Amino acid sequence: MFLKKVYKLRTITLLVISICFLSFMAKSDENTPLKSALIYLKNLDEFSSSFLQIQNNDVSEGLIFIKGKRIRIEYISPSNLVFVLRKNKGMYFNIELQEVQYFNPKNTIGEFLLDLFNNNNFLSDSITMRKEGYFYIRNDIQLDETTYKVKVYFEEKPFQLRKLEILNDLEFTTFTILNPNHNPSLNDKIFSLANPLLS
Repeated sequence: MFLKKVYKLRTITLLVISICFLSFMAKSDENTPLKSALIYLKNLDEFSSSFLQIQNNDVSEGLIFIKGKRIRIEYISPSNLVFVLRKNKGMYFNIELQEVQYFNPKNTIGEFLLDLFNNNNFLSDSITMRKEGYFYIRNDIQLDETTYKVKVYFEEKPFQLRKLEILNDLEFTTFTILNPNHNPSLNDKIFSLANPLLS
């Protein structure tokens, strides 16, 4: 009888240890994609890519350039627009209309992009969903008084940023990264906030 109790106790102890170990392994496995994404974004000092943006069935094409804490987005189709973003200042340039406007990117999608590429803690409390060959990180962000549901997709082999999805009550936008270049040689002049009409 004593041996049966000892056997049961050992079996229960082994079962509890196994469950704790498996739970720990599952948690650490879940965190691996998020940690990899955070390291990837942190090390993304210079980056360029073409992109395809779909917003409520309207399709736009363009280029994105990132260097340090600066972002330049050039829409080339159907309109020629340029956005240059820094932490507290942004510039919008409509090439066709020869119109320049300056703005603060705070509480805009520009702030989301700046935080994604420059704020190490921006995605740290996000939810990660793993699929075959890719995963996405989901987070809710508040801009002005609107809540946006954001998904950031990463391909695992090779490891790279692939797509952003941004959803609110009024619109759904996808921003698909095409032909990423992780080692471009970008000239600082393309990130200038100087009025291009005065050059």
